[in-house]
Amino acid sequence: MYFVRCSFSRLQMAVAQVIRTFPKEKAVVSKELATKMYRTLPYFIGKALAELPQIALFSGLFGSIVYRLTGLSRAAGKFRNFLTLLGTHGLLCEAVGLTIGAISPSSDVALAFFPAVIVLNIIFDGKNISEENTPRLLRWIPKLGLIRWGFEGLCVNEFEGLTFDSSGPRRGPAAKTGEDALARFGLGKFSVGDVMRAQLSITGICWLLSYLGLTLTRQKFLVMKEPNDSSRN
Repeated sequence: MYFVRCSFSRLQMAVAQVIRTFPKEKAVVSKELATKMYRTLPYFIGKALAELPQIALFSGLFGSIVYRLTGLSRAAGKFRNFLTLLGTHGLLCEAVGLTIGAISPSSDVALAFFPAVIVLNIIFDGKNISEENTPRLLRWIPKLGLIRWGFEGLCVNEFEGLTFDSSGPRRGPAAKTGEDALARFGLGKFSVGDVMRAQLSITGICWLLSYLGLTLTRQKFLVMKEPNDSSRN
């Protein structure tokens, strides 16, 4: 349950922050693009790269504090994977917020999209509805689910390689290994590396959609030219 809360809080904060700020920034950028101060692609690349240090810093601080407070596994490599998963998850959430802000003409429209994105990610987070119970027409949604990938990656990183003491009185079949526990929740089909690649792939798709949205929704302004000599006469 902690992993779901962690992923959901990261999603909500990152997406909401970008949605509130980027549409206002886009209004200023549109005027500068109209005067040809710079082009859309260099601006967008600079915008995306400028977010990386901030995401890495806050993900590192958040993960370093929470990891020890929650008593997660101290096995070799687990903490590094935990921080990397948080970083890629934060980058993905920021990219989604950027996409919503880029395709929205105003902050009000962007905020109207926000609840729908959150609700869909909660429903298809990999815990509430299993893949086999998802309608066929909607099975593409979990593949793009933000909480789903964050949840699965953190669970696999924590439980993979663990062994549990199954001695003593118990009721029903006991999970003897971390892989058994993951299988009970329909997880473990993907490795930590697969989750990271999936998050980075979705981030790339969101960046492409953001660039296209910023290009297509850019405001157009009339350019006033100085009259020539013939028009003056």
